[in-house]
Amino acid sequence: SLSSSSEFISRDSLAQIDSLPSMARTAEMADDYSSQEESEGTYHDSTKGSFGSRAVAATAAVLGLVAVVAFFAHSSMHAAAPSSAPVAAPLSVRALLESDELADLATDNLMAMGGDALASAGHDNVRGRVARALQNVSDAIRTRYPEAHRQMDQLQLTSAQKEASLRVVRKFGDPRMVGLAHDIAEATRQAEQESSDKDTIKRRLSEVLAPRVREVQQLSAEMFPGQPLSLDAAAALPQLRRWHPSVEVDLSGRRRLSESPDSVEQGVQAHAHTLFKSLQRELGDKMPEAPARMLSSSKDGEASFMACVMKGMPDPTKVCKCIADNMSEVVSMMKDFMKGKMR
Repeated sequence: SLSSSSEFISRDSLAQIDSLPSMARTAEMADDYSSQEESEGTYHDSTKGSFGSRAVAATAAVLGLVAVVAFFAHSSMHAAAPSSAPVAAPLSVRALLESDELADLATDNLMAMGGDALASAGHDNVRGRVARALQNVSDAIRTRYPEAHRQMDQLQLTSAQKEASLRVVRKFGDPRMVGLAHDIAEATRQAEQESSDKDTIKRRLSEVLAPRVREVQQLSAEMFPGQPLSLDAAAALPQLRRWHPSVEVDLSGRRRLSESPDSVEQGVQAHAHTLFKSLQRELGDKMPEAPARMLSSSKDGEASFMACVMKGMPDPTKVCKCIADNMSEVVSMMKDFMKGKMR
């Protein structure tokens, strides 16, 4: 850097000055040359003149070098210190909610979920709707829960906390999560057509989840690192390969996200809810519960996996939220189903 270079030049220059002979010493050296010439008498006049000229030249050279080094030393010591790099302002919870980063992330996820219809709307169009929907969420919190909104504005996030809070939301666009969410949504639709009882819906969901045991295990570990998943996939898979689920997933259902005019806004609300739940895990009691509760599909803020999926139909982004919010229940459902198949 300029500061360190200036300091180096300054120290080096001063060291050179200290190593040079003083002006008085330089004059003495010149006199010594002349005296030596006269006392020895072994040289011609022209030779003595030559020695005298050399002494004067040496003196001038030394004095010139001293002046040059002193000039650079003075200049380096008085060089303007470089301005320090601007420090990034701390990021608040509210700023994260309204940020371009979250809008870009949610847009990419919704485009991955939405299929052809959202693609035909265009990325920029969807991005604008996402940004407005996120701002609407913030405005709604400010109107309904002003104290919670004030806390969100004051809560500061470190870079590590921000990344941890976005970890689960990032998975909404993961191909494994996209496929799982669509299959669960379609299985739920088929179950509701057959019967509305919970046993039928649970069976259908279990049939979809069981063959995806490895994917669920991977997603759980990636979304919630450090929380072990007690599922013996290695033991379960050989048994599951001998069983073929009866559910037939209608892939055309994957285009349903964009059929509703409010689908983008609903998808954004699912992202915001998952973000708030993640912030509660990261910040504990400092993060107000009201924002997540406001966006919850149940009155008390908590819903079972099946109830969440049924209310989230047919939006696969909401199904992603249901999976993330109820991962332990998803795993439990898979375990119970596999135990029955392996008996």
